[in-house]
Amino acid sequence: MEVEDAILELLQPLRETPGAKTVAAFQGQPDKDTWARLRRGFPAVLVLYAGSPAFTPSGRRLEERMEFEVYVMDKSYRSAANGQKPEPGHPGTYALLATARERLLGVPPLPGMGPCLPSSIQGFVLDGASVYRMTVSTIHNIAL
Repeated sequence: MEVEDAILELLQPLRETPGAKTVAAFQGQPDKDTWARLRRGFPAVLVLYAGSPAFTPSGRRLEERMEFEVYVMDKSYRSAANGQKPEPGHPGTYALLATARERLLGVPPLPGMGPCLPSSIQGFVLDGASVYRMTVSTIHNIAL
């Protein structure tokens, strides 16, 4: 998908700073083998097209609100022994999430589109991984 590719392009600098190993598109729910493969690519930033929940007529065009989910994942560093300090070489999910948000906030993914606007961020721990899901939307105009 062209918009998804543009969002991925905006996030590619996360490979350098703060140091994501993987920045890629992702489709659907991972099975056990896929999850194991993903964990080897941590820290990771994955983008998933979540759908277009709203179409609004606007004059001679239709505004399509497109939603994307940006998953920021790394090994969970929560423990009584070390608090939440990442290991050397791992930026931690907070740094990745903050940088991803900064790279997307207010930036149109493609010319003529609306800016990327985060609408929610949810965090959870899954099988020893710290995961944050940031939902981002943008507007695409379709001529009628």
